[in-house]
Amino acid sequence: MTSSQFKGCDAPLPKQVKVLGMGSCGVDYLASVAAYPKPDDKLRTETLEAQGGGNCANALTAASRLGLSPVIVTKIGGDGLGDGIITELQEDGVDTSHIMRAAGHPSPFTYIIVDRSGGTRTCIHTPGAALVPEEMGGPADLDRLLEGAALVYFDGRLTEAALLLAARAREQGVPVLVEAERLRPGLEALLQLADYVVTSAHFPQDWTGERELADALVVTAQRLPSARFVITTLGTRGSIMLERPAKDTAAASSVPLATLMSQLQAQLQAAGPSAVVDCVSKNGLEIRSGAVATAPGGPFHLTCSSSRDAAAASQQAAEAAERAAALNADSGAGSRYAGSATSAPTTTSAPLVVHVTMASIASLPAGAVVDTTGAGDAFIGSVLYGLAVGLPRPDMLKLAAVVAACKCTALGARPGLPTRGQLSADLLHGKQQQQQHGVAQGAQVGASASA
Repeated sequence: MTSSQFKGCDAPLPKQVKVLGMGSCGVDYLASVAAYPKPDDKLRTETLEAQGGGNCANALTAASRLGLSPVIVTKIGGDGLGDGIITELQEDGVDTSHIMRAAGHPSPFTYIIVDRSGGTRTCIHTPGAALVPEEMGGPADLDRLLEGAALVYFDGRLTEAALLLAARAREQGVPVLVEAERLRPGLEALLQLADYVVTSAHFPQDWTGERELADALVVTAQRLPSARFVITTLGTRGSIMLERPAKDTAAASSVPLATLMSQLQAQLQAAGPSAVVDCVSKNGLEIRSGAVATAPGGPFHLTCSSSRDAAAASQQAAEAAERAAALNADSGAGSRYAGSATSAPTTTSAPLVVHVTMASIASLPAGAVVDTTGAGDAFIGSVLYGLAVGLPRPDMLKLAAVVAACKCTALGARPGLPTRGQLSADLLHGKQQQQQHGVAQGAQVGASASA
């Protein structure tokens, strides 16, 4: 199938599905350059654009284009930039009625240097006025925010106020998804309230101090006993999900996660991308979904590697926390960014029993990647959609990879985000055959987030 033959989904969702998001919202100034400058270099931009940004706002924009009805809770300045932020979100179908304005304060903004040759982006952020817990109101106000929501999402910012809303959501039975992009003050407390967690590639190792990624993933999931799943995005290596079984289930066997990851990565590599076009970008590029593989015979009792050094991990975690504090203009406050535990599962703690699923990235034509800014936000927006409409987990991961890939075909976090009409109905509805790539993809079906 070619882009000229491609038919996107022309049907909206059968009913309105509200999702609530709380976190960052601002303006991105994107400067695309041929190569990242060295100290004291002077160079010209190839492209300079100003766009709406912020993890939460970007993820909700992605979710809206997929068909959900998002509501954002955040705080911006009472300036002209803030007016533009609201207008852009409204045009994308995001409910902005709960955006607070700080008179006399500027709106948050971020300078982003997009290195075209290196494929990287460097962000320098300037925050706006703080959102204090008192501004969230009382329990009745929180209940009005949560009313009718299938899910509530937190991007890890505004943590003091976010903790109030997350705790109330748990009390009201509204599922909570928390993003762990990097170490932040108060994030650990927010993570403990999460039903679902999505992390960046580096967060697990920064938080736990583990030298090996597989060990960091095990310890991260072990620290979050309330999380039904923990997904970690791995850049060009795709993503991995550790999902606790719906009911108490005896583990089939005890195995190091690294062993399962090697097996699944080999399966994904052998499977390759889909034979059909699953998405067409706004500039006509064909995107094919990748493969998804679930380790057969699970759930498994995951263990760390035999070479793990707990003392070294503790030291590395402390150093990562100090680096995070310094990067956040908060030098010397590393203890506020550090995790409260550094030990791996022990024989006296509850074993980590999970299903393990990995997904490869979607396939793009050569040279199609323009900018990776906001790719993680696009992924999370797709996870919000998958949870809210009850997609099977493998289909959710497949969709998230395609949406993130499509986002990368344009400069900035939002211009490349696809609408329903750019995506196949099978991808949006989870109706693709589970064995399409010849990979065992698991049979777990994600319960609706509203259940």
